[in-house]
Amino acid sequence: MEASEKHANAAVGGSADPNTVLAVIYFLTIGVIVLGTGIYFFVMARITDPEVRLMDLMVTQREVQHLIDNLSSQFSNFFRLPMRWRNMKPYYTHHSLSWAFIVSLFASVVVLIVSLVLKLPQVVRISTLTFVASLNALFMTRQHLYYIRRTYLTYDAEHYLVLDTTSFHHFNWSVFNVVQIGILLFEFVQLLSFPIRDLVDSIHLAGQLDSDSPDTASFIIGIISMFANLSSKFYIIQLWFLVAVIACIAAVMSTIHVYNAWWPHKPIALYWVKYLLPLANLLYLPMLVMLIGSAACLSKLGTDDSKGAASGLLRCNDPAINKPLYLSFTVVAYTAGYVILTAFVTSFDRIPIRGEIHYRSQGVAFLKNASMLLSIDFLLVANSYRHIRSILSLVIVLSMVCFNISTQPCFVDQINYWRTYGLCCILWVSLIVAMLTNESSTLTNLSIGGIAGALSVGVVVLFILFVIVRRINLAAMKANDRAMERDNLVDSNYEMAQTQQ
Repeated sequence: MEASEKHANAAVGGSADPNTVLAVIYFLTIGVIVLGTGIYFFVMARITDPEVRLMDLMVTQREVQHLIDNLSSQFSNFFRLPMRWRNMKPYYTHHSLSWAFIVSLFASVVVLIVSLVLKLPQVVRISTLTFVASLNALFMTRQHLYYIRRTYLTYDAEHYLVLDTTSFHHFNWSVFNVVQIGILLFEFVQLLSFPIRDLVDSIHLAGQLDSDSPDTASFIIGIISMFANLSSKFYIIQLWFLVAVIACIAAVMSTIHVYNAWWPHKPIALYWVKYLLPLANLLYLPMLVMLIGSAACLSKLGTDDSKGAASGLLRCNDPAINKPLYLSFTVVAYTAGYVILTAFVTSFDRIPIRGEIHYRSQGVAFLKNASMLLSIDFLLVANSYRHIRSILSLVIVLSMVCFNISTQPCFVDQINYWRTYGLCCILWVSLIVAMLTNESSTLTNLSIGGIAGALSVGVVVLFILFVIVRRINLAAMKANDRAMERDNLVDSNYEMAQTQQ
């Protein structure tokens, strides 16, 4: 750990404290994101004509009310489970799985508390993995049931019929769309960092890196992962900051709900909630992945993974850190943050304007949850089960690719197409990492340049294939459009001829 902090010190330059520099960069980044979002919406509101602004405000109020109704329906569906078998009809599978995950959830909590008291590190690691995986599986099951029953849980079935049948081929390059594309790129880099992090750890264990290289790689991956666990002191700052943020979010939501329930004649205006959606989508993965990384790091202390891990990838082994206290707050913060943020970002179902990049909430729900499962797989599954971890990662990413192709979660076809390319790149990297991390002899014989070359060649080949297929599809679409125009012209000429006769 000391070597990693020395390297971070050298990386940021001079004799400056790396923890201070990282903390400043971290909070500056968040401040710039929040301030930039606020300035964007403020400027857009000021340059719009008053009449248009009034119409936009009315539309925003309807959209936010729709979001709140969806959010309320999701929470209601999540917490209301039938106790008897006959009341589960016709959703026996969903309710049965939900109860199984609830039992697993509470059992893992009891085991986790006992193992922390008795200081059983292996049991702590297993119970932490079981709790987080059960929570995600439970929420995914309840959300899937919610989308099945959504027509009956909400008042606007026609609204969802329009959403299911709307799609556009192209988008415009507005500021809003540029931000949306930026969020997609950021999510892509976040997901790509998981297999790369696993590869760096394996290369270090195979003896391919010198004493400084793992710290360099860890520093770069940490920056890519939104400053995830770059040093022990910075880890403490980051964790308590996220715990405070999630506590504030929960407190604000509870206060607004109680106030509006007790004083419905003077409710709090909530049109500003819409402006929080870009922030929630952008910071969703960094916040929750950091909490999972914290749980993974703390739960592995005292185990074989802690002894064999690269020093640059483990940042919570500090005497100042109370393991039971930090792990308890991490688990509670992740539970609240995951449920609140996931429900929030998947409750916005507006009918899109032509040319704008928007997503169907069901697609957002699946891809967000799958991303969290991928992070759980890479961060919480033990190194002794590396082969299982590799197989699970391939299954998760492949399911994301298939889902994106089959359901087209974005209303813009181009975004769906290139998002599929990004997921295929992650699948390729995960496949190469799975092959290398499970074959120590292959990993030892290959140089770092050879590994980077294999990863890069696959990404380039995929890009060429996607460009070729895209051109073929565009040519076919143009030919189809010309054929339809010709048929319409023939039909109109025939009708004119019949009229003249």
